[in-house]
Amino acid sequence: MAAARSRDLRTSASSYLKQDFGGTKAISTVQAPGGVVEYATSRPRVLGWLRSAALLDGDWGTSIAYVLGISFALAGYSSFLHLSLMLGLTTLVALNYVTICRLYPSGGGVYSSVYHRSRMMAVVGALLLGADYVITMALSILDAFHYLDVSHPLGWTIGILLCLGFLNWYGPKHSGSFALIISASTLVTLIVIAAVSAPTALNSAHLADPKGGVLNNWGIFVGIILSISGIEAISNMTGLMKRPERDSRNAILAVLLKVVLATIFLGLAMHAVPNLTDHTEDMVRFLGEHYVGPWFGWVVAIALGALLISAGNTAMNGLISIQFLVAVDKELPAALRKLNRYGVPTFPLIIATVAPIVVLLFINDILTLAQLYAIGVVGAILVNVGSTATDRTIELPKLTRGLMIVSAVVLFFVELSIAVEKPKAAMFAGIVLAVGLGARQLARRKVTPSVEAVEIPPLPVKRARRARKAPSFKYLVAVGDKPEKLARFAVDEAKGRNAMLMLLRVKEIAVGTLPEKLEIEMNGFERKLQEMCDEAGIDYQIISIPSNEVGYTIAEHAAMFGVDRVIMGASRRGMLENALKGNVIRSVNSLLPEEIQLVIFGA
Repeated sequence: MAAARSRDLRTSASSYLKQDFGGTKAISTVQAPGGVVEYATSRPRVLGWLRSAALLDGDWGTSIAYVLGISFALAGYSSFLHLSLMLGLTTLVALNYVTICRLYPSGGGVYSSVYHRSRMMAVVGALLLGADYVITMALSILDAFHYLDVSHPLGWTIGILLCLGFLNWYGPKHSGSFALIISASTLVTLIVIAAVSAPTALNSAHLADPKGGVLNNWGIFVGIILSISGIEAISNMTGLMKRPERDSRNAILAVLLKVVLATIFLGLAMHAVPNLTDHTEDMVRFLGEHYVGPWFGWVVAIALGALLISAGNTAMNGLISIQFLVAVDKELPAALRKLNRYGVPTFPLIIATVAPIVVLLFINDILTLAQLYAIGVVGAILVNVGSTATDRTIELPKLTRGLMIVSAVVLFFVELSIAVEKPKAAMFAGIVLAVGLGARQLARRKVTPSVEAVEIPPLPVKRARRARKAPSFKYLVAVGDKPEKLARFAVDEAKGRNAMLMLLRVKEIAVGTLPEKLEIEMNGFERKLQEMCDEAGIDYQIISIPSNEVGYTIAEHAAMFGVDRVIMGASRRGMLENALKGNVIRSVNSLLPEEIQLVIFGA
């Protein structure tokens, strides 16, 4: 197992360096004005398809919790036809995203995939996606407390949003394993309801003919378009996947199968209940109580409640990441790039916490929130699919491009219908776009005239002036911002054992997806490290790199450079911080190949 772990780390590191640096070491490459250096970032691929599917299910799969109730509230016993048409569009869009994820293995979200064609459209897509994230938080968490049947669900929702904001102050942590547990428990719950209700649902479902004309039924279809919500999330995860093309395809198809089958079987079960009324907010719980028993309602409530709250947390992380990513490209104000001590963008976190609370203070019913939800997600998907379909620089089979164009046309009319018929949704989208584009204009005005960047070659290996034999060992020391004691200890160890010293400075950026390059202000410590190593007369290399997975990045570089020893400082985190952020030393120890020693200084 140790050999396989070492091989995986070496393969990941070498392919990453070959892609981003042409085989050179991961160090600062461009000196920018004002003491700022542009770094290439570490982007570890840590997600397999199963964990990716669980994370996607936490966003996309939650649509089952409210789309059934909304469809019945709008169309009653004739809603099954609308659900079927919606699932057809959902399948078509999902197939489009299989292609998008294949085309953009480093991140195919609407902003990243459109940016090379039009910066303005990329920002518009990002703002619409941000609007979707805001309503996802409000709608998902509010619906969770309707399922849990608590008094004052609005108050509980605001309280949970504040708690999530506090927890995310310490930064997001990959929650694939936890998401897998929640997703699996929800799947089992839905299977039980479908299995118990199947005899009645298949034989006694009352499927009424649609009422009204074409425009009336189109309006109902637009009102339940929420089933496509969340599919955009998968394209933002490709940069973290081990094998993006395969993993994204498997994750999309797995969750699509769940969404389609669960919606069909539970939809039939819903239509088989005579004289059904209400339950817009908690239809799945009602079906569990009706077909299995009152006690099972609590099983459904806990499973779906956990999934919905998890979806709200995922949306908060997504909103933080998209703000930071756009600000890094100087398309939003520089204040959105400021980090707290844990590497979390401070102002994006505040916005992500406050925005859904503000929305809930004005609008807190599920049907209206669903309208606000749809205009954001449909708009973002329209921009992404439409841009890809019309990009002639991309080679696509005619059928694939044709299906994308059909999808874009349908989504365009859906978005237009929402904007015309749902004034609150149009107002919400207009406010988001006005504020976002206004902030973009402000950011662009404040950009100072740039000085042409000067290319800096990789730092050469430093040697003492006096002749000496080649190093016998290679040590890697993971240093923070001001680790003088740790650095001096490592320098003395390297000098005493005639070892080459690799000083790895990992700057933690606690967002889900990092850009390929990132500007960071210098603090002058690199020069101090260089002076310490020159004075000791040792061979050394200074490597600086931003990362959202500090432990993985340290282990990755240790395996890549084939070091004999990794030296780290003892963690000074408190119990709460360790619980929320994880222990970096424990992470490195679990990933390092057995032949590499781990030395902890200052314990």
